[in-house]
Parts: sequence; structure tokens; C-alpha cells
Amino acid sequence: MAHRGRLQSLVSGQVSLERMAEMMAPKLVDGRWRKPELSRRLAAKVRKAWLQDGKEWPFNTKERTNYGGWAIEDLPAVKQKGKKVDRQKIDRQKHIEERMKVMPQLIEEYREKFRAWRRCDGMSPIDKTFMTPGQLRKKQKAQQS
Repeated sequence: MAHRGRLQSLVSGQVSLERMAEMMAPKLVDGRWRKPELSRRLAAKVRKAWLQDGKEWPFNTKERTNYGGWAIEDLPAVKQKGKKVDRQKIDRQKHIEERMKVMPQLIEEYREKFRAWRRCDGMSPIDKTFMTPGQLRKKQKAQQS
């Protein structure tokens, strides 16, 4: 890790560019990768100090222009995933609006069905006269099944 004195030498330009590049790159030692001597955070501090002094930073990364043989403008469009709720929100709203238009009719059908059940429309007048409400309900359930 770079100490304060070492950081000053990096900022002032006392360290050669080759050595600085070597410090910023990870190293393969005995088949294992080691961290760079100069972390990205400290490299950013050095870069900022260089730019404030009016020096040009020699380690700018070039923008990629070729992605696996494709030019950037020829890359296929990638659909952003996002959350399922967000993707389906518009379709869901349309479905809700359509169902809300039909809602008054559905409510009226339900109420009429319930009123018919309460009036015992499917029963004969004799059953209505001589049966108790509990017996009527049992007979209605038997007829529905």
C-alpha cells in the first residue's frame, strides 16, 4: 500500500511512468493473483492531483469500439430486465379498466341471482307455503348440486 510519502512522490512525478503502471496492475505470482500495490482509490487521487497540476494523465483507458467482433452501433438491442411488476404494469392497468367497464353489469347479475334465491324462484308455491326456511335452503342446495 502506498504511504503518504510515497503518494507525494507519485503525485510529484518522481516515480517513473513504467513503475507507476506496474504498481497499478495486478500481478501473477506463483500461479496466484496479487492485488495492485496502488489501489484504484489511491490511483484516482494521484490522477486528480496530476490533472490539478495541469499534467496529462498517461493511463487513460481507451473506449472500447469492438465488442466480440461487433461494432457498437451494430450490437443487438438488449431489453432491460427490470422488475416483473414494472414490465406488466401497463397491461395490468388495461385489464383493470376493461373489467371495471363490465363491473356494473356483473354486480346487477349477482344481485338478481341472490334476490331470486331469497325469493325461492325455483320452488313451487306449495313448497314455499308449507316448508320452513331451513328446509327451503336445503332443497335449493340439493337442486343446485
